[in-house]
Amino acid sequence: MKKLFLLGACLLALAACEKKSVSPEPTPEQGEKRLVRIAPVMTKVSETAFEAGDAIGVTMIRSNTDVYADNTKMVFDGSIFSGSLMWYAEGTDGSSVTAYYPFNEAGPANFTVQADQSAGTSTSDFVAGVKTGVLPSAHAVTLPFKHKLTRIVLNVTNNAEGEPTSIALKGAKLAAKIAEDFTATVDETADAGVIVAHKISATQYDLILPPQTVSLIATVTTAGGNELSQALQEAELKGGMQYSISMIVNPSDLKVAFGAEIAAWEDGGEIGGDNTLIEKLSQGYILYHEDKYTVAKMKDGKWWMTQNMRYVPEGITVSDDLGNVTAGAYYPVVVNAAQTAAEFSKDIEVITARGYLYQAEVALGLKIGDIQSLEDAQKLEGVQGICPKGWHVPTKADITALVGKGSNIDTNPDAPYYDGANGSIKLLNEDGFNMEAYGAVSIANNTATKGTLMGFFAAYKDHIASGMMIGSTQSGNPTYNTSGDASSGLKNIQFSGLMPMTNKATEAEYTCNATNVSYRIAGALRCVRND
Repeated sequence: MKKLFLLGACLLALAACEKKSVSPEPTPEQGEKRLVRIAPVMTKVSETAFEAGDAIGVTMIRSNTDVYADNTKMVFDGSIFSGSLMWYAEGTDGSSVTAYYPFNEAGPANFTVQADQSAGTSTSDFVAGVKTGVLPSAHAVTLPFKHKLTRIVLNVTNNAEGEPTSIALKGAKLAAKIAEDFTATVDETADAGVIVAHKISATQYDLILPPQTVSLIATVTTAGGNELSQALQEAELKGGMQYSISMIVNPSDLKVAFGAEIAAWEDGGEIGGDNTLIEKLSQGYILYHEDKYTVAKMKDGKWWMTQNMRYVPEGITVSDDLGNVTAGAYYPVVVNAAQTAAEFSKDIEVITARGYLYQAEVALGLKIGDIQSLEDAQKLEGVQGICPKGWHVPTKADITALVGKGSNIDTNPDAPYYDGANGSIKLLNEDGFNMEAYGAVSIANNTATKGTLMGFFAAYKDHIASGMMIGSTQSGNPTYNTSGDASSGLKNIQFSGLMPMTNKATEAEYTCNATNVSYRIAGALRCVRND
């Protein structure tokens, strides 16, 4: 990677003739050497200048493309950067000079902002400067630095009692890749995280993150210990730009709006709030697409929906046709009036209580047919899917930590809802999980032309007594249209989900264990909050 940065600097050197000083500084006599010094021009974040002790990395390429200095460290003394680097003797030979902050012994190819910026944003502010046609001089080289990442300023109106103890943004990736010309782009392989903001005053906070297209979630922890959050619509955050968030903190909710206002950085435009999700966790519910879902923080430490999803994604028509094996979503299943079989129900109260049944690809945010290989399926673990921003389709790890028992998982005896033999619906419901069996549309594989309704037991004819619930972790072995031949195409693939069973005499015997769910089966979905 170091060679790439040298190449970029060489290209800059070739452009040296394009920009000369109108009144060039005097050059030293042949053979004389002087210290190279740099006078920075920049307003860095909320401070007025660099601070004494800040260090930069400097690369110099002479006009003959010789590398004269490679990532040489210089330290700021309060007015200029300097170190041990001396000018070369040839006073009429120009150079390109590139510099970046903060200094890294390994070079600037990779940069990660601090997750906790509460003490200040300075070390998260990657800046760089380039100047061509620079001649050796007794005077410091004036070098303009530019911000390469994105700054967000949070303007806070606090209507709650006491100042917030923490303000943060969730969902952003913290790592950046730095190109030869110092352009910063997000490292797409990095995990999303949480950035705690720096408090400038009681009404203003700020933070820095890499440029990226992202759906952020603003969170505030109040003095009373409540965590309030508001999702923001997806936005493209550009390098060198700054955005402001206006936050109104009320005792039980948070309202936000975005705009760009800080003059020290370039105007990044305006971003609107996303009202598709309003979280009121302290009151035990969320609003998603204006639909209310109850939620609970379970003893596994995670927030779970305690109602099944009933959101209809764009392009999907909910079906009650068992011959439509690729509908993506189906109406809920109930016992018919004669108590002789299962049937679909379009009753709005039933839909509210039981939710829709989703095939895995739709629940995972895809279209039917998008999963073409084992690798496609394995990439989906923990995805948001059709869940709200900041929530995800349950993983095998989520399920194991919750109920502790099931197919293709190691029994977790410490799971809070494992009763020593099975995951227990009774224990779950004592903590407000509101679980029962919701049935499923059983479709054997992608060659099937008709599905069947799952969940009716004649011995327990007053209620649906079994079901399947969708997860996001690929599990088990796939099958192919030609046995053992992956090139023939997938026939079936499975994900680790839940299987509630109420085919027992008493609730104490009802079970909820992990199971493998074929991807063409349509089952209920509950989402898990990311943190």
